[in-house]
Formats: sequence, C-alpha cells, structure tokens
Amino acid sequence: MRSSVPHPKMGWGTQLITPFWVALPAALAALMAVSSGCAERAARFPQGPSDLVWPPSPDVPRIRYVGWLDGERSLGRTKNGLQILGEVFTGPRSAIEFASPNAVAVRGDEVAVADPAAPGGPTVYRMNLRTRTMTTIREVNGTSLEWPLDLFYMDGALGIVDAQAGNIWLLDAGGTARRLAVSHAFDRPVSAAWSADAQRLWVADSAAHRCLGLDRTGAVATTLGEDALRFPTAVATGRDGRVAICDTMNFRVALMARDSADLRFIGKKGNGAGDFSLPRDAAFDSEGHLYVLDNQFENIQMFDERGRLLMAFGQGGSDPGMFNLPSGITIDDQDRIWVADTRNRRVQVFQYLREKPEWNDPVQ
Repeated sequence: MRSSVPHPKMGWGTQLITPFWVALPAALAALMAVSSGCAERAARFPQGPSDLVWPPSPDVPRIRYVGWLDGERSLGRTKNGLQILGEVFTGPRSAIEFASPNAVAVRGDEVAVADPAAPGGPTVYRMNLRTRTMTTIREVNGTSLEWPLDLFYMDGALGIVDAQAGNIWLLDAGGTARRLAVSHAFDRPVSAAWSADAQRLWVADSAAHRCLGLDRTGAVATTLGEDALRFPTAVATGRDGRVAICDTMNFRVALMARDSADLRFIGKKGNGAGDFSLPRDAAFDSEGHLYVLDNQFENIQMFDERGRLLMAFGQGGSDPGMFNLPSGITIDDQDRIWVADTRNRRVQVFQYLREKPEWNDPVQ
C-alpha cells in the first residue's frame, strides 16, 4: 500500500465572538438577501473544458471530459438563511475537502467517496448531486472505520470494504447497517463488486491471493485464482455477468465469463500499448467495454469484449483529464466514468460517447 499525505493540521488560534448588537444588522441583511431570492445556485459540480475529448480530432471522439468533485464546495450548494445567520455569530464553517480519495461508487444522484486519510479519521462521504448535500461516515454500528479501501452498491445499499479491519459493511438509504457475515475470514479484503446477474458478491482478498464469490447470506460459494492470482487489488462486474480481477503483481487482468470458473488473462508488464505497470482498478460500461485504471501509468486503457485494446486516455499531471496516482474507477448507469484521482485530491468525471447522441448528455 502506498502512503497518503493528509492536509496539514490547523494551528491553535483564538476565536473572537462578535457582540450581538454588532452582528444583528449584518444577520438581518443576510436573511433579507436569502428571502428575496438573490442567492444564486451554482452548477451541479464544476465543469471542465467542453472540447476535451479522446481521441482528439480528426478521429471520432469516444470519451468526453465532464468535470470534477473535490469536496463540499464543488457541489455548488448555497447556504440558507439560518446557516448564514449562525455564521455571522460563530464565523464561517470550513468546507470539507477530499484529502486522499481512493474509491468512488455511484448510484443515481448519490456519489460515495472513500477517503481513508481524511483529517478527522478514515471517512466515507455520501454526496447527493440533486440536493447538493454531503454526509460523513466515520463509524458503522459503533465501530470506527480503519481503512475504507473500496465502495460498491448492492440492492441499493452502500457497501464499504474496510481492508484494515477485514469488514464488509452494507448501509441502506436510511443508514441502517449490517456486517456481511462470511463463512471464511478474509486475510485482507480490498475490493468488492456485486453481480445482480450471477447473484454473487465478488471480493478480492489480496493477502490470500484469491477472489471469493459470496451469496446473499455472505457464505462463500466460489473461490477463484488461488493458484493464479498474485495480490489482486480490485474486482469489477459487468452487466452480462462477466468478472474482471486486477491481478496487480502479475501485471495483468483476469477475466471470467458468465457461468464459468475459468480465468483468462490480458496484458503483461511493459511499456507498450495494452501493457500494464500497476493495474489498480477496473470497470465495465453498458456496452461491455472494460476500462483498466493503471496507478503507475496514470491512465485508463479501454478493451473490447475479446480483450483487444481500443484506446487509452489520461496522463500524469494536475490539469483536467490528468491524474496523479489514481486509485479507483466506477461507471454509472449513464456511462459516466468516475475516477478517484488520489494525489490530486479529487474525483474526475468523464462520459463515454455512445452512438446515439441523446444518450451522451450527462446530468448537470
């Protein structure tokens, strides 16, 4: 595991309390401004350059840059009157910023981000793009998160893979949580993905060099790769039941077809097209393309169903569309590609451009 650098700690200071008779005029003015409707609503999240696409012209673009999230401010939520009034007396509240986002999961308007190096302790954020709200999860059922390394959705519940504690939690929309019971202890669970088609929760157990398929009760139904995998870091499932496993220290990706326990492999260690340096995570789009995020190459390679390389996008850097040690990727129902750009402290969003133009407009 690589280390992450959290934000510097705030120094000690003295908080000044504004006298009531001094703050009252400003508070009344703030309330009048909000009630008159003068507060503007910002974009859903910061948008990137509209002409940033891959491959570039004159080729037909297949990927378009959409925007990014880097914390609370990027939701564009305006403060209500009570919040403004409170801050007149207590001072403005610091907005939450990502410190080291390493995983992202998306379901509808909800975006969940795992940030194990957050200043307040290992954290999972639940962000709602429609209501522009953000909640913080640092413990589940009274148990503090130790190192949330991956996120997934299963039947509408948010799944959290806590690699350090060896726990897999499921949280429903109301916050009710349960620990997924398993018949075999994990050595170090690092990633999980639910396959509705196969009714399996696939879990990459990195230290045990295997991938487990759990049924709904949490019992182990299938074990993959004990003789083939070496420190797998991620598992992804396609809508057609396919499974992809980032076989990281073998510098390749293992693929399993639906209703099969046989693995085949794509990629090898190298610097050429289709090669890998550190395949860290993977995801499938609605048309069955496989996207492999390489932590060291700092790019994403896209393969067809037969494992042939179609294209690649991204490079090292901090500009839009560039990455700095990215760690996680997921693709939502709109074929938006979400990437946890870890050292740039943000989540970047791209759009896969399908053939029908009306499918290509992401929700703003």
